[in-house]
Amino acid sequence: MKILFVASGRSGGVNAIVKNQGESLRKEGVDVAYFVVKQYGVKGYIKTIPTLRKTIREIKPDVVHAHYGWCAYISSLALAGLDIPMVASLMGNDILDHKWYPWMAQVFRKLFRWQATIVKSQEMRNRVGIPQAMVIPNGVNMKLFRELNQEECRNQMGWSKDKWHVLFLGRRTDTRKNYPLAEEAVALLNKQYTHIRTIERHCLEGYKNEDTPVVYNAADAAILPSFYEGSANALKETMACGVPLVATPCGDAEERLLRVTGSACSKTYQVEEIATLLEKALKWEGKTNGRQILQEDGLSSKQVAEQLIQIYTIRK
Repeated sequence: MKILFVASGRSGGVNAIVKNQGESLRKEGVDVAYFVVKQYGVKGYIKTIPTLRKTIREIKPDVVHAHYGWCAYISSLALAGLDIPMVASLMGNDILDHKWYPWMAQVFRKLFRWQATIVKSQEMRNRVGIPQAMVIPNGVNMKLFRELNQEECRNQMGWSKDKWHVLFLGRRTDTRKNYPLAEEAVALLNKQYTHIRTIERHCLEGYKNEDTPVVYNAADAAILPSFYEGSANALKETMACGVPLVATPCGDAEERLLRVTGSACSKTYQVEEIATLLEKALKWEGKTNGRQILQEDGLSSKQVAEQLIQIYTIRK
């Protein structure tokens, strides 16, 4: 079976999330090729269609799997008249960012008869308005994201042994990730614990994907205060590393953390509640049961790859 992944790439290559999914399929014996959309903006995507169509004709995949909304739309147009099914993975902001994004997905799905529509959370499924959409979060590479010795990781990072370390799961400049709330929660706790131990903030930005397990494991706790998410990969990667974490009710955070020890999803965006939950996470001793929960929920890369293969082999 040959699958063509279509995805955008800011640095010229496929992003780590899509790459991980493709490599997990390869391990299951699937031939995966990549087409990276390097142009941006509506005009940029449209200009890519002829090149994409040419690539499809040359590769002759059994299925085209487009990741993110705009890649799904141009893939639909590039496949016009070709007897090749398409699977669309909608990732989060491609549905949640604008009120007309769900309408676009509905229209393209009906016009071009997508073989399957995949979303990352029940919230996305409700928002997109496609009853047939399947909720399949991205899987986690359990071999890469694993439990490591905290002291050794902290030494590699050069972080102080005399402080508590909180990892913000995102970029400070990404307004969707809501960094100010994490900053306020840590500041509030520092007022209470300054006589015992200082809490230091760190951000998950500027690291290569393969280096992030060390960053996760060096932290005492992680925080994801986002306004909205699909199914946050960093949250699941933190779980796989056994690190306690606190999240706001974004995406599928509540479902993911419901049974995870030392971790919690808040009910509100109030700094006092976030600080209280973060305090409990910092005081948690040892690793959480996050890895076990991910396996039970079928969210390892291998388990998700097996689901995708089933979808690819069902022809309408």
